[in-house]
Amino acid sequence: MLRRIGPAAVIGAALLLAGCAATGAPKAAAPAPAGSTSSAAPVPPTAAVDTIPEDYNPARDPAADLKAAVALAASDHKEVLIDFGADWCPDCRVLDKLFQSKETKPLLQRDYHVVAVDVGQFDHNLDFAEKYVTLRTSGIPALVVLAPDGKVLVATNDGSFANARTMNSDQVNGFLTHWAPKS
Repeated sequence: MLRRIGPAAVIGAALLLAGCAATGAPKAAAPAPAGSTSSAAPVPPTAAVDTIPEDYNPARDPAADLKAAVALAASDHKEVLIDFGADWCPDCRVLDKLFQSKETKPLLQRDYHVVAVDVGQFDHNLDFAEKYVTLRTSGIPALVVLAPDGKVLVATNDGSFANARTMNSDQVNGFLTHWAPKS
């Protein structure tokens, strides 16, 4: 019996991990679910934009969080970094650890307002995500940088962060520095 469970467990784990990576599907956004998957009691937006979020909270309202972040960015001239992901995704967890690292956190705090958007099992906040990124080609985590006026500067539709577990802080910092506000 154990011999049968072992290979099945390995295959199941591989399929789960593959969910974080790009699928190679056509460059079209995933269809949004017919109904909204927002929670009835969203978390206030200011909590997400004053700090670097440590998780992808499904109760948050990404539109309200983004509105608050853009308002702050307009006043302090930082960029807005939208981080699309999910807590189940290993690459998303690794990127979060890199964001919290002593090498990257000061850069984020200096140059960005970070908005973390939970996409669940690719079934949550998809209507919001499709305005900014193509999750079918980007995989998760996917990053979008907005100028203080809300204009998209870059979206990682190429899947450049979908294998975040192979990245180090220098690589993440290179991306963040490239898109940071120019003084």
